[in-house]
Amino acid sequence: MIPSFPPPLRPVLLAVLLLALLSAGFPARGGAEETLRIGVEDDYAPFSFPIEGGQAGFDPEVAEALCKAMRRSCMIKPLPFGTLFEKMRGGELDLIVAGLAQNEQRQAYMDFTNSYYHSRSIYLGLPNSVDISPEGLKGKRIGVQEHTQQEIFLQRHWADVVELIRFPAYEQLLEAFCAGGLDAILVDGLSGYEFLQSERGQPFAILDDPLPPDADLAYAHIGVRKGAPELVDALNEAIVHIKLNGDYDRIVRKYFPFSIY
Repeated sequence: MIPSFPPPLRPVLLAVLLLALLSAGFPARGGAEETLRIGVEDDYAPFSFPIEGGQAGFDPEVAEALCKAMRRSCMIKPLPFGTLFEKMRGGELDLIVAGLAQNEQRQAYMDFTNSYYHSRSIYLGLPNSVDISPEGLKGKRIGVQEHTQQEIFLQRHWADVVELIRFPAYEQLLEAFCAGGLDAILVDGLSGYEFLQSERGQPFAILDDPLPPDADLAYAHIGVRKGAPELVDALNEAIVHIKLNGDYDRIVRKYFPFSIY
């Protein structure tokens, strides 16, 4: 027999029920018996960076929140950015939580979730040092991290104009930039903002308007091993779940002073 409650109590009881459902997560899907092997970038603050005894950052915390929502165990594996793709192609990772853009090359060996944050790409350099135009960029040394959409953008638009200098790791890119070996760099706006707020980023500035918010550069997705549609669906549900229960906003506020979705 289903109990009947007085009308004044019904909204309260519905709110309690909703809170309980959000707190509980939802039934595990897509192979609950497996531990998810999740790759994150090893040193890319504030998204992922080493700390004593482990790995911190927006991406590891989002990965853990998603696993909790799906009731799945997970193993976080910090790796250089390029190595993440090698491990996924080799079947050694189930997920890559590293702000991936979708492109045809990546879609050949992994699937993608819906977007879990948005960003824009920016040029950084000394104030008023480089004009972002064909004339202003001619012969300039422009740095970029390998295997990124920023590298693809520069290759498509400025390969015949600039001297494109690629770095395997984000930290190596920043070191060369700070040492004066580059005229400008093109980076994700959120990581670039973090750099500009740091002590070593103080001399530098954003050189031009952020790049347009197109699908290639602005939308960050989670890469999923090929042929696991139930896992993609479960992750998409989990992304919605952690936004509704407040976990996502709590993680965002820890690393960014503004909304990134």
